[in-house]
Amino acid sequence: MLVKQSSIFLGICIFLLCSCTSKKEVISEGTIIYSADYPNHKKNIFLYNILPKEIQISFKDGKVRNDISRGNFQNVLLFDCNKKQMDIYFQYGEEAFKTKLTPDEIRKMLNDQTKYDIRFSDETDTLAGFNVKKAIATSKKNKSDVITLWYTEEIALKNPNWYNTFNEVPGVLLAYSVDRFGIRMDYKATRFIPKADESNKQLFTLPAKGTTISYNEYNQKMNSLFATFE
Repeated sequence: MLVKQSSIFLGICIFLLCSCTSKKEVISEGTIIYSADYPNHKKNIFLYNILPKEIQISFKDGKVRNDISRGNFQNVLLFDCNKKQMDIYFQYGEEAFKTKLTPDEIRKMLNDQTKYDIRFSDETDTLAGFNVKKAIATSKKNKSDVITLWYTEEIALKNPNWYNTFNEVPGVLLAYSVDRFGIRMDYKATRFIPKADESNKQLFTLPAKGTTISYNEYNQKMNSLFATFE
């Protein structure tokens, strides 16, 4: 009888232990560091050398900060995944601008992006410490434009791709490509920092300095800036 009770007790302990160890921790905040490359602009040595080779994406409580900085250039994109709002800050040299997109401007931004057909794959891997799944994005207009996506569902971020062309993808993108201002940008996560750095209390708020402009004016300024490097 004692042996039987011991066996039952041992079985319960093993079940509870397995239940605890199999439960994955929900990641709700942190900073992902990505390497950045520009495959179509490597022959333009000047432009290629000044473009940022690393970006940071921080997230917490449904808010996301995309920070692209190098030298006297800084471009900050703030996204609220819960409210579907977007703010932008841009600084180059002594000039600084900021804009808070209206609902109409957000719709225009989404409509202006290249449209892709997404094909999900059973292939999996790991990237920057996360388990990732693979998807293939093929441009609806140019079938030769094919992008390999790797995404993770281990980050608790609702609607993580509502603001980009890969909104069908259910997880946070850890490897992807985007086109901005005539430049193809390849991003790949290299490491993860578990906490969002809030030593700067304005992490998810635009800097106070800067002239307020419209989203259309922002696009014009960015396109003009990159055109000078061609």
